[in-house]
Amino acid sequence: MQKTIKKIGKYLLLLLYVLLLLTGMRLALAENRLANYMLFFLILSLGLINLGSYCYFRRRFIRFSDVVCQSTEKILQGHSILQQQNKETLTSKMIMELEKAEDIFSYQLAESRREKSELQKMISELTHQIKNPAANIQMYCEMFADPDISPEEERQFAAVIQQQLAKLGFLLDALVKSSRLEKDMINLQMENSRIVETLALAVNNVIQKAEQKKIEIAVSCRPAIQVYHDMKWTAEAIENILDNAVKYTPENGKVGISVEAGEMYTVIKITDTGKGIEAAHSNDIFKRFYREKSSSKEEGLGLGLYLARNIITLQGGYLSVHSSLGKGSSFSVCLPNRMFQQSIS
Repeated sequence: MQKTIKKIGKYLLLLLYVLLLLTGMRLALAENRLANYMLFFLILSLGLINLGSYCYFRRRFIRFSDVVCQSTEKILQGHSILQQQNKETLTSKMIMELEKAEDIFSYQLAESRREKSELQKMISELTHQIKNPAANIQMYCEMFADPDISPEEERQFAAVIQQQLAKLGFLLDALVKSSRLEKDMINLQMENSRIVETLALAVNNVIQKAEQKKIEIAVSCRPAIQVYHDMKWTAEAIENILDNAVKYTPENGKVGISVEAGEMYTVIKITDTGKGIEAAHSNDIFKRFYREKSSSKEEGLGLGLYLARNIITLQGGYLSVHSSLGKGSSFSVCLPNRMFQQSIS
């Protein structure tokens, strides 16, 4: 197409030059009737050539448009345009780019459908599993109404009910997290607030699990540090990271939280003395539904870290991890300061 445009430009320049030359001839030979006739026929010939060129290029453009439209329709139907491949023409290049775009969109659509199918199956399974602990709790509560049960049986029933309540709580928490995977479920209410209050919300929701395993949670944060963020959602993201830290840290372990305010970002570091993560899987842990084979014994669905990264990313921050197998992990939650946040919004 560029070569064609250059040819047209050269042709128009040549035409303009000829017209100027003929105009000069017309002025010089104004009294020569034969010269006037010749000039008239030359101008007429050039006009016809110009009209013919316009019709020719218009016809080529229409043919080009028809080929592109037909090829696009075939590509959308899943057919490959073999006759246009490996040709040094504009049509071939456009069709090849359209095929690449169609491949990308097809892959994204297939991934979206697969993830949606997995999500629907998981929610259906969770809904079904919720019925079992609920039925067990109801049954043991009815047993408590029996006046002939012994104190030992009461303790056993109470332990079973507590166990079933914990299972029910896990299933309901998983169901809530699953629902938040849908689009537009995370509505941020950004404000400049103290990060220590956000940390308190997150720690309070995992402190009981930590105490059961005798895990110490230490927080180091200056009360004056303020960050432009959504307190509720950021607390949930940090809670998900802390929940993983407590889950995979053995008894009598330690979990540390420290906050450092930088020029552009405020960094929240969460470290643990757990089993650590293999370097090959350091990026996989943030994928939806991902769980390591070595973690199959622990309860979980592989959603916590995926949601945490999404929440932090939506606020203009990022989440990263540094870990060594057998030496624990260190997660860094980086939130942009208010001044930087305003500059990018």
